[in-house]
Amino acid sequence: MANKEHFKQEEIPYGILAKFGLTQEMIEDLPQNVIHRLLSSRTTPVLPIVTENIDGETILSYARISLIRLDDGSVDVYFIPKWVDEDLEEFSIDQQEQLRAGRVVKADLGKEGRCFVQFDEVINQVMAVPVEIIKQNISILTRTLFLSDADKALLEDGGIVEMEIHHQNISAGIDLNELTGIRISDGDSIAWREDAKVDSYLADNLNVFLFMLRIT
Repeated sequence: MANKEHFKQEEIPYGILAKFGLTQEMIEDLPQNVIHRLLSSRTTPVLPIVTENIDGETILSYARISLIRLDDGSVDVYFIPKWVDEDLEEFSIDQQEQLRAGRVVKADLGKEGRCFVQFDEVINQVMAVPVEIIKQNISILTRTLFLSDADKALLEDGGIVEMEIHHQNISAGIDLNELTGIRISDGDSIAWREDAKVDSYLADNLNVFLFMLRIT
């Protein structure tokens, strides 16, 4: 990925932002300190993001944004989505089984639109983020790591992609616990899933540790 740097205001990719309801006028009307954060590779505060569902209806969600310069010199936008909570019982039995098995699924959530959905056993919550927001981040990963169309499609379907970078095996997949909704791990897809189990184990034991502190 590109190193953090300072951008010029005219480099802001207004065309990309406009696809998510953030027009050039809206960006330019942001407070000056927010513009400064954006141009210095930092994230903005939470902004309203507009996408459309399959019926053409407007879907309102929220995310922070950050600029990134890619290896070809172009400037793109990362979204740091604000996920929403959903009730596990609202999903079909098949979807519930997939979610409890640790898989990321796509689901139509009414007013939230079509979302990537993931169940977090630690907090016992279903997390949901609009598909288009995560797909924007996947497009940057695709350009940065030169992924094939097949790899990109696999990621967008909730799968895990394996690749070799500088003679090192790594894997990537959607994980809504990550700021950008994508997690990259060393090793293959098995190692990727094991990393998630380790995160869950550490969180569980941290909760136990905090509980013991409260009663001692």
